[in-house]
Amino acid sequence: MCQSPEVQIFRVLILGEEEKGQSHYQVMCFVTRLGKSDFISADAMSKLRQRNPGAVRQPEEDRGRELVAMDLGLEPSSREAILVSPHLPGLCQEAAGSTFLRGADLPRHVMASLKSPWKLPSILRVCNSTQELSASCQCGLELCIGWFPCGLKYCRSPGPAESYRCGIKTCSKCRAFRFPVAHKSSCLWEDY
Repeated sequence: MCQSPEVQIFRVLILGEEEKGQSHYQVMCFVTRLGKSDFISADAMSKLRQRNPGAVRQPEEDRGRELVAMDLGLEPSSREAILVSPHLPGLCQEAAGSTFLRGADLPRHVMASLKSPWKLPSILRVCNSTQELSASCQCGLELCIGWFPCGLKYCRSPGPAESYRCGIKTCSKCRAFRFPVAHKSSCLWEDY
C-alpha cells in the first residue's frame, strides 16, 4: 500500500435555502496538499496553552488568497480514497459525488494507484453567468480561516544572538475553490 501524502481536508456543509425551495443541505469535501512549512509537530502542539480562551485572536501573518481549481473527483467510499488519506472515507462519507482534489497535489505513485478518480471538466461557464438552473457550470466557493496555528515562533534571547522556540505562530488564509457542478441549482450562493 502506498503511503499517503500530508493533506488538508475541508468538509463544507451548505444549508439549503427555504425561500428557493431547498430543504436539504449539501456536503462537499476539498482535499489539498499540506506543505511541509505548514505542518506543526504533535510535540509542539501539545505544549500549546490557551491562557485566555475567550479572547478574540488576531493572526500574526495574513497568507492571502489562493485560487484552487479542482481537477479530480473521488468517491470517498472507494478503496483508493484511503490512499489519499485514511480520514477521507469517514469525514466525507456524505460527500459522495462532491469530493474534489487536484492531481498536482498527489505524488505520482499515489496518482498511479488511483483507479477510480474521475477527471473533472475544465471548460464550463461560471455558474453566475448562466440563467438555466439545470445547466452544468463551474462553481466557486471561498473559505477563509481567520486564525490557525501555522508554525513555530522563535524569540531572541537577551544574550548572544541565539533564538529559542517561544510559541506558535498564527496565520489567516483564504482559498477560492473552483469546481464543476452538474446543475446550477447546486451553486445558488454565487448569484449573490
